[in-house]
Parts: sequence; C-alpha cells; structure tokens
Amino acid sequence: MKFSISLSEFQQIIGRTMPAIPPKSTLPVLEHYLCTVAGGILTLVATDQELTIFASTPVTNEVAGKVLIPARKLNDIVKALGTEGLLQISVNAQNLISLVTPFGKYAMNGLNYEDFPSIPTFPESDQIHFRQEDMLLIATKTGFAVSTDEYRPAMTGVLFQFRGTEVRTAATDSYRLSRVIIQNEAGDFPADLDIIIPSRTIELLKKVDSGVDVYLTKTHAQFVFSNSTIITRVIDERFPPYENVIPTDNDKAVAVNPKDLLSAIKRVAIFTSDTSKQIRFAAFNNTLTISGEDDDSGSNASESLSCDYTGTLFEIGFNYRYVVEALQHLVSDDNQAEVKFSFSSPTRATLITPMRDENTLLMLVMPVRLA
Repeated sequence: MKFSISLSEFQQIIGRTMPAIPPKSTLPVLEHYLCTVAGGILTLVATDQELTIFASTPVTNEVAGKVLIPARKLNDIVKALGTEGLLQISVNAQNLISLVTPFGKYAMNGLNYEDFPSIPTFPESDQIHFRQEDMLLIATKTGFAVSTDEYRPAMTGVLFQFRGTEVRTAATDSYRLSRVIIQNEAGDFPADLDIIIPSRTIELLKKVDSGVDVYLTKTHAQFVFSNSTIITRVIDERFPPYENVIPTDNDKAVAVNPKDLLSAIKRVAIFTSDTSKQIRFAAFNNTLTISGEDDDSGSNASESLSCDYTGTLFEIGFNYRYVVEALQHLVSDDNQAEVKFSFSSPTRATLITPMRDENTLLMLVMPVRLA
C-alpha cells in the first residue's frame, strides 16, 4: 500500500477521528487507525467500541491496501511536520510503515488490518435526514445541559423523540433543562421512536458541515455527513419524564436583552459566595435588579437594567452559573433580540425562551431558595 497526501488534509481527517482513539486501552489494537486506500480515497477508522469515526479524503499516487497505524504516534508526527507540502506513506508486506517528506524519513511498525474489531452495520434501520442548520441547533443548544452523573446514565445523553412531523430533543441534569423542537414538513420522521445519544457524540455533531443522514437501530446510531461517519452505541436507559417539570401556568413574564443581562450577572457574580453561587432577581416597574452577596467576605453587588415587566414585585434566586449558561446559548447576533423569563413562584421552575422563536427553543432553570 502507498499514497501521497497533503499535510493539511491529513491533519484534518486525523483531527476528525482522534476523539474515538482511547487514551489507553487494554486492547492495543484500539490505539490504532484502520487505514484503507482504495479508488483514490484514503479512509481512516478509529474506534473505542462505544464510538466509531470514519473520515475520508482523496489521495494521489496510490496503491490499494489496508494497515493498522499507531494513532497517537501518527498524530504527533503529522502535527510536527506542519501544514505545508506533501507526505508520502508506504507499507510493505511486513506492515512496516514509511513516511517520507522532502526533508526527512520516518518509520513505524503497523499491525495486520484483520485484527481490527468489527464495525456495526445498518442493513435494516430507520433512515432520517437532518438539515445542517437543524442538527447544529440541536447539538449546540442541548449538549451543555447534559448530566455528568454516571449513576444516572440516561441523563448523560440527549433524548431524541421522533413523532412523524417533528423531533423533540431534550437534555437535563435535574437542575436545568434544554429542549429543541425541529419541525418536519415532509412528515417522514419515525412516528414513535425515542433514542438517547451520548454527549460525546453530540459534541462531535457541533462540527457538521453539511446535511446529516441518520441511521438508527435498537443499539446504535450512525451519522453520515460530507466525508465523515460517526457510529455510536445508544444509551439503553429510560429518560426521565422531563415534560412533567415544564410548567404551563407561569403567569409572570420579564422580557429583557440577554446580552445586557449576561454582562450584569457576570459582574455581580464576582461578589457572590463561591459555595452557593446565589444571585437574586427582583422585577418591578420595568426594572430588573440583579444582586448577590458573600457573607463570609462581606462583599456584595447589585445592578439594574430596563425590562418589560409591569406586575407586582417578584423576587427569585438562582445559581448564577445555570442562568449564565442558558443565556450564552440564547444570545444571538441581533442586538435587539430579547429573551423572556417566565415565573410563577420563587420555588418553581423558571422558563427562558427567545421572544422570536419560543416554540423551537426552551431553557428551564430551577431556582434556589432565598436566604
């Protein structure tokens, strides 16, 4: 086997596949790429048996073949070679891998490609197509709310609920929740299918650069876009009934500029307790006051900004980190775009939605009891 490839293109496909290479594995073969050359195309495959990633790119001067290449050593040398020029790679019958540049030669031992583990296939599966902008919206607006609690595995992923004409996606760690609804005018989504995609895969989907074809079985999901494929084992657990915690009777609403509010919270947060991270919202007479204090150090701060609220005085407390993260995922480039905070009482969940598209995106934050 042999081929020539530009260093910049090689770095790109290595970068796309490295997330599936385990840091250290009891199976040394998993620390290798399956490298295949056929029909002028180089394909790298990496897997840790939970996540599998394929990436392909054209090559020249090729002779077809397969080999297993040590992934981290390949990544290190290709990074060290920079992005300019061509790299020539050849493999002999003993799986000795030679790398040649205009200024150097390097060699490493590979393994027989037949030792690579089998990859899940999708001969009979549900096929679903997402537009690029819809997949990016789901991945970027839900992933931040996923739980890291390994004892609650269902909540370490994002729930996809396909219902024919729409898909509802949700993530929660029990302190906050994010939900995205994508409408499907064609009505060709599965009629009744729930599946949980691990957060690792959701992070990778934040980088899709084309529409995405999704193939689903009971145990795995496959995402195909441009020159990449991601295969992941789905989380076989029951997602909590998150709809039950989304209030439908919040009767108090504050409309406010999210960028101004985000800046104010970040400044006030400097003066709050490192333990509680508590801030207070007080809404009255078209003014929202954000305040916080730290009894241990004696520091405190408050800021006020204009908002749209004409009800009676309403006060509620939050862990500022959850509000900041929600706002960061709601802020748009439109300086005039507002978000709406919906409340009912200081002890019930608060909803945060964009004023212009509240039917698509919803954030929920649980309050903290005011001292």
